[in-house]
Amino acid sequence: MTDKKENKEWDNRELGALWVNVKQGTNEKYLTGAINGEKVIIFKNKYKEENEKAPDFRVYKQQPSNAAAKQEELQEEPDLI
Repeated sequence: MTDKKENKEWDNRELGALWVNVKQGTNEKYLTGAINGEKVIIFKNKYKEENEKAPDFRVYKQQPSNAAAKQEELQEEPDLI
């Protein structure tokens, strides 16, 4: 019974989920996923060594790929007929 209550508490606190990806050619790791319904991409901060107080990671809104953007444009155009 305690496990179910604890799991429900964690479910209520969850903001999103992330996946580890590897950039081909460089083997650089980055994260993608969604936080509060917003697609995000997370990279390790390249400038961390220059400033020890700098954040370890940077979080960005993920922009749609060209194919996804074109699909959205097609869906948004009203029918002219």
